[in-house]
Parts: sequence; structure tokens; C-alpha cells
Amino acid sequence: MAEPNFSIQEITVAVNDIGAAAERMGEALKGEVDGIESFPQKGIDIDMGGIWVGDFHIALVSDHSGSGPVSKLLENRGEGISEINVKTDDLTAAIAHMKAQGLQFVSEEPLILKDYPWRGEVYSEVHVVFVHPASNTGVQIELGQWFK
Repeated sequence: MAEPNFSIQEITVAVNDIGAAAERMGEALKGEVDGIESFPQKGIDIDMGGIWVGDFHIALVSDHSGSGPVSKLLENRGEGISEINVKTDDLTAAIAHMKAQGLQFVSEEPLILKDYPWRGEVYSEVHVVFVHPASNTGVQIELGQWFK
């Protein structure tokens, strides 16, 4: 199996008030603020937005359902970095590589996002899996392979 390539896509910060956080971080970092969108998928009801600082994106996420994983994270740990989003060219090889390093996955079955917009392009599919934060110093990794 070929060795997978990795690149950092963005970091995700869990926040209680996404609008206030976007405004505060955008002003502080002189960044361009994204619009806020809702993503209700597979029982995870989240709002996402973020800011661009140069060529780097900081995603902001909140959970308006009050009962999902983001709400539980905020309740247990408070606001802060919750996830590193990593792009790979071979999801299967990347999962095998990370498992060999001792990382554990929430599920190895990819969540498939369809027609996903990113930086002015729309990707037909993005396949993502999540490394459990308990096996990675408390930070979740979202590992994704992107298809045009």
C-alpha cells in the first residue's frame, strides 16, 4: 500500500456563540469572516462558519441542538480548539497508517458529504472519518479525501 500524503486543511474551534466568536476573531486577526451555515447530518445538528486569515481557514462550530457532540464538548471542556482537519490523497491508506501509530477512530466508515463548497469550488464528494480525541492528546482529527 502506498504511503498517504497529508496536509492541514483547517483547524476547528468549538464556540458557544458562533456569531460573536466570528466577529471577535475576524476583527482581532483582520480576517475575512465566512457566512454561517447549518449542517444537520446524521444526528449532528451544527452551525459552522469561520474566518480566513491569509490563506488559512479557522473554522468555528457550535451546536444549536444543545445535545450533540459539540454541546457535550463545550460542556466538558469549554470553548477552544476541538479538531484539526487534515486532507489526504488516500483515505484507506491514511486510516491504516494512523491505526499503525496507535490512533483509534470514532468509526472507520466514512461520512460522505455531497456537493461540498470550499474556496470557490464545489467538490462532488468529501469522505471523512474522525480520529477519537482520547487517542490523540484530546484533539479530534477529521481526516478527509476530497473528490472534484
